[in-house]
Parts: sequence; structure tokens; C-alpha cells
Amino acid sequence: MRENPTVLEKLALGWLSVTFDFVVIALGIFTMLYVIKLIIDLALQSLHGFSPEDALHGIVLILIFLEIFEIIAMYIIYHHVPMKNIVEIGVLVIVKELIVAIDLKELGWQMLIGMSAMVAVMGWIYTRERKREDEHERFLADRGDNSGG
Repeated sequence: MRENPTVLEKLALGWLSVTFDFVVIALGIFTMLYVIKLIIDLALQSLHGFSPEDALHGIVLILIFLEIFEIIAMYIIYHHVPMKNIVEIGVLVIVKELIVAIDLKELGWQMLIGMSAMVAVMGWIYTRERKREDEHERFLADRGDNSGG
């Protein structure tokens, strides 16, 4: 964008930003409603016949959607989402697939190597992001800035 936007451009960007914020808030509301529905379904399902696989599937799915809600809430507050939170969802999804959804007898070695590579890359990204955050906090502590980051 240009250095000196026109009044019309500023107005348009303002309206687009407000509209985008409303869409993100709506996504957050729908996500939390879906989590509540998942919890109710899990509770009802456990009353009518307890299947450990289905219960584990439901619990992991609830955790995934809670992570998604956390990301939406962070975006609403900060207009930024740390990469480490995105990676956490990726790891949860892979774990869900390996533990709950996939029959390991039908899973080929290629898929296992692919999933292992994805977990390794996500682990590398997560540790790099944590290291960056720790260095930033150390920098703020050395400066004497107690406001946090």
C-alpha cells in the first residue's frame, strides 16, 4: 500500500477490518457452540454405552476445537497468532489420526514415514518458536520491562 492512503482508502480499509473482525468473532462463537455440542454428545454417548475408542475420539476432537477457539480468541485480541499454536493443532490432528481414526494394520510404511516427517517438522517449528519467545522474554527482563510481550 502507498505511504499516504487517500481518505477513501482509509475508510474502505476501516470497514473491511471491522467486517473481518465480525466474521472472526462469529467463527469463535460457532466454534465454542460446536465444542459444547461435542461435550453434550460425548456425555450422552457415554450414558448409552461406553466405547473407549469413541470416547477417545470425542475427547481429542474437543481438544482440537478448543485449540482452534484459543487461536481465534488470540486473533481477536492481538490480531496475530503465534505459529506454535498452529503447530499444536497439527500435532493433535496427527495424534488423533494415529491413535483413533486409522487402522494401523492398513497403514502403509509410506504413510508412517510421512506422518513422522510432519511431526518432526512441526516439532522443529515449535521449538524454534519457543526459543524465540524465550529470547524475547529474556530481552525484556534484561531491559527491566515488566509489561510482558
